[in-house]
Formats: sequence, C-alpha cells, structure tokens
Amino acid sequence: MTNLSPSALLVGVVLLLVQLLAALPWLAVAFWTRKDWETLRSRHGRHGTLFSSTVLSRAAIGLAVLLVAPAVFGMLVQSREALEVSGQVYGALLQMQLIADGFVLAFAVLLLAWPKGGAVALASFREGVRQPMFWLLTGLAFGAMTISPLVPYFTFGEDYLMVKELGYDTIMLAAVLFGALAASLFVSEEIEGRTAITLMSKPVSRRQFLLAKFAGILLAALLMFGLLGSYFEGVQLFKHWFDKLDPVPPPVWVTRAVDTWAPRGGSDLLRGLGLWTSLTLETLPGLILSFCRVMVLVAIAVALATRVPMVVNLTAVLVVYFVAHLSPVLVAIGNNARARDPGSAVSQLLAFVAQVFDTLLPDLNSFRLDPALLGDTSVATWPFLAYVGSVALYGVLYTVLVLLFGLILFEDRDLA
Repeated sequence: MTNLSPSALLVGVVLLLVQLLAALPWLAVAFWTRKDWETLRSRHGRHGTLFSSTVLSRAAIGLAVLLVAPAVFGMLVQSREALEVSGQVYGALLQMQLIADGFVLAFAVLLLAWPKGGAVALASFREGVRQPMFWLLTGLAFGAMTISPLVPYFTFGEDYLMVKELGYDTIMLAAVLFGALAASLFVSEEIEGRTAITLMSKPVSRRQFLLAKFAGILLAALLMFGLLGSYFEGVQLFKHWFDKLDPVPPPVWVTRAVDTWAPRGGSDLLRGLGLWTSLTLETLPGLILSFCRVMVLVAIAVALATRVPMVVNLTAVLVVYFVAHLSPVLVAIGNNARARDPGSAVSQLLAFVAQVFDTLLPDLNSFRLDPALLGDTSVATWPFLAYVGSVALYGVLYTVLVLLFGLILFEDRDLA
C-alpha cells in the first residue's frame, strides 16, 4: 500500500489537467455551433461570452474537479497493481482524445488549404460516420476481437501471437468492407442519381470531386482504425492476463523515465501510462501497414465506382484482394510448370498470366508483419522503421496511380 503524498497529488492534478486540455478541441467542435463561433469572434463575444458568469462558474467547477479528483482517487486506489492498471486506462483515454484532436486538426488544415475539396471531404466523412454500416462493421470487429482471446487455438504456446495477427486482419477487413461500400454509395450512386451534377455546378471540378470523396472515405476508415486499434491494445493486455503469462516487463526507456522524473508516490501510475504508451508504439507499425493496404483497396473501389455499380465494385475489390495475395503462389506454380515442361503452351500461358497478375496487382503481402515481428523477437529499430516507411511509400505511390486511372475513367463519364 502507498500513502497519499503531496507529490502523488501533484501527479494526479497534472495528469487530469492534461486530459482536460486534450478534451478542449474535440469538445469545442462537438458542442459549439457555428453561431457560437461567430459570436466568439465578434466584439460582444470577446467581452461578454468568454467572461460571463456561466463561463466563470464552469471554470470554477473544472478547477475544483482538478483539485478534488486526484485526492479522491488516491484514497480509493492505493495498491501498486491497481495504480498501474489505472495508468493504462488513463493512457487509453488520452489516446482516444488525441485521435479526436487529430481529426479536428486534419480537417481544419484541409479546409484551409483546399476549401472546396475539403468541404466535400468533410461532408463525405460525416456521411460515412453516420451510416449504420460504419457502426455495424465496427461493432462486429469489436465483437470478434473480444471473443478472440477466449478461443483456444492449440498453437503450443503461440495463442497470443494468433490473437495479434487476427486483430490486425479483423481491423483491416472491417475498414476495407466499409471503404468499398462507401465508395459505391458516395460515388457511384451520386453519379447515377445525378447528384454529382448539382455538386459540380458549385463549381467543383471532377478532379476535386473524386479526390475529395476518396479523402473523406479514407478518413472515415482511419477513424474506424483509431477506435478498433485502441481497443485492440486492450485486447492484447487482456490476453496476456487471461493466459496467466509472465507480467509484461516495462521497456528500458519507461523504467529510466519513471526513475528519473517521477516523484515519489506517483511512479506506479506513470509506469502504467508508460506501459500503455510502449504498447501503442509496438502496435502502431502493424496498424500503419494494415491501413496502407486499406488505402490501396479503397482507391481501387473509388476508381471503379466511377464506372460500375455497387455489386460489380464489391466483387472486383474482393477478387483483387484474394488474387493479389495469391499472386506470389501463382508465379511460383507457373515458373515450376515452365521449368518442368518448357515447350508446353499451357505452362507458358500459366506463367505469363501469373506474371501479369503479379505486375499489375498490388503486393498486398508486403503490408503484413512477419510472424517473428508479431512476437517478442527483438529487431533493430531503424531498419524496421525503414522497412515500414518503404512499404508505406509503395502504398502511397500505388494509390496515386490508381486514382489517376480513376480520374481518366471519370473524365469521359457522361453525367447528364
């Protein structure tokens, strides 16, 4: 047991203040209307609204919470294990708020740098998040990840590795399905329903329309990644506890930071926060690679949506997904057949078709982490980051090529 000390109280106040500051951007966007912002910019708003009795009373309540909440928490939670778990929960809440702040900042920059396209992207993002399919797919992914730690995989001690691999695939598949469906709804149906004509009379060019739609759908998929990725980190911790594995040792940098900077009495809470931060950094590369795979497939769906209806689009994306994963196997089979029977027309045709698939389709296998990297195997940091960066750059370049192809398809499309 630890006693509540002034240093521990100070740590609690600082951490609570950080949470409050992180909540300000998304709370302002969520609960302030455009009229409130216009009033705030006006002369009356500067002298009346900011320093009104209502605002001052809310500020006093917030200050009281900052002082009282750490003291109450310190009296109720005092064991070392409970404090570490509380630090992990704090890290999860802070991470969710930073994700929300990131979207607020991203759209603010997008609207400032690209007003017309940013407005279309924001509308597509809002429409995507409001769609029932967004929350249905998110809920199904939540359910699948919740069940995965409880299922025995009979892998002789590698169940934790299976949960991690299934988690990445579950998040990726949910986002791909949403992106393909959203592309058909927001692009194909707007073109077929002549809604795109009205939008382009603003005026918004075809290029801006297609790229903005892609940006809005991709950002909605990124929000799904943020929600599911944060929950996935908690699933990993639960699986570790459920299998009664050895406690996760804190990384060296967490131990050094806590020993150096943490005041006495607040080290356990900060150690839990450090463990959650370390887990986030370990999970992030896999999420980045999975999101790059989603980005490529969503770009294909958006490009096809300019010409084909929803059913054909979904089928094409699924075919690309499976064939792109199988193309290395098809190339190996074709090369072996050609080596065994060089003069056969069948083997020559098989090898040629497999090579065409391997050349034109994206290398989706490169966006997967090797099983050794999912486990506890230590790897050199900078070569690993260079690999993640190179694969992400490949995904961006392939996405650009697909969108250029989509713009070519859309340029000659009759909208009348």
